[in-house]
Amino acid sequence: MEWFQGFGTVAWVGFAGLGVLLAGWLAVSFTTPGPRRVRLEWLATCGMYLALLMLFLNLTLRARDAESTAAALAFGFLALLFTAGLCVSCVQTLLSFRAENRRQDVRATN
Repeated sequence: MEWFQGFGTVAWVGFAGLGVLLAGWLAVSFTTPGPRRVRLEWLATCGMYLALLMLFLNLTLRARDAESTAAALAFGFLALLFTAGLCVSCVQTLLSFRAENRRQDVRATN
């Protein structure tokens, strides 16, 4: 059980995001089109952005520890980009739980 001791909090959150993405991907694959599928698509999208954010946050922290300014700026920019994507997908996920007759469906896969 020593293999997981090297992982920090960022890695575990990233693995959780990957788990949400994979579970959502499988659920969307076998669900008929409808409001439930739209919600699953947006939840899986949140998992994808969370996993990518944690990956680039980890790379940013490693670049900072190695005192590489260029790498820290590049990975930091990508981390900010995926933070914005996570925020948008979280808002769209919450909006997908509203009543269907209030607004038009916006799908994550189109």
